[in-house]
Amino acid sequence: MAAQLKVKWNGVVMAQLDSPNKTLERQIREEVREWSSIVLETPRSDMDGLTTCPYAKAAWDSNKVLMTFKRDASYAPIYESLEQFNDDFNINIVIDLDYEDTAEEFHERIDSLNYGISNGTFGDTDLWVMGSHPDDGEYETVDATDFEQTNDCSYAMIYIQRLKDLQKAVHKLKATKYYSFVFNDDEPSHVFKLREQFYKQLIGELDEREAYK
Repeated sequence: MAAQLKVKWNGVVMAQLDSPNKTLERQIREEVREWSSIVLETPRSDMDGLTTCPYAKAAWDSNKVLMTFKRDASYAPIYESLEQFNDDFNINIVIDLDYEDTAEEFHERIDSLNYGISNGTFGDTDLWVMGSHPDDGEYETVDATDFEQTNDCSYAMIYIQRLKDLQKAVHKLKATKYYSFVFNDDEPSHVFKLREQFYKQLIGELDEREAYK
């Protein structure tokens, strides 16, 4: 993102453990909400009136997104969210206040989490993890030029949701012009293809050995 906000997704519910800095966490939540409204939910002329995230506003309006915090280098909060995914919400957004130094390291960790999920490491294989890092470049998918960040705190974001629900939404969007704008003339990304593979494995359409080729 040109404005370098460290998030790329939608709604948030204020359920949260006790924090040493409630003010900071409140400011981050407010910033995420404003960013979503401006960048994700506003129709874009260069996308024929479509929005960057067609499901963002609905997630906010229905209060189906849980926001939690990872406050140090330990990935224990992520593991706990994967092992005890709360189905009262559609997505758990984890704000990572102590993230990897480089975007490459961060996204390698995200990939490893998804491989672990598919292998049954966390018990539940119907999950998918995405993330955004402050230094995202080649991983960037959203242009935030119309958003001005006001919070000086730097953070990465990790998004956890049901793989089946996510793929159902993806398949609906395939029937629209959405992905022609997202990919242009390029091939779908590595992450997009990997998610499709793990989904087919999950529903029994792909042999497990094929998923890791």
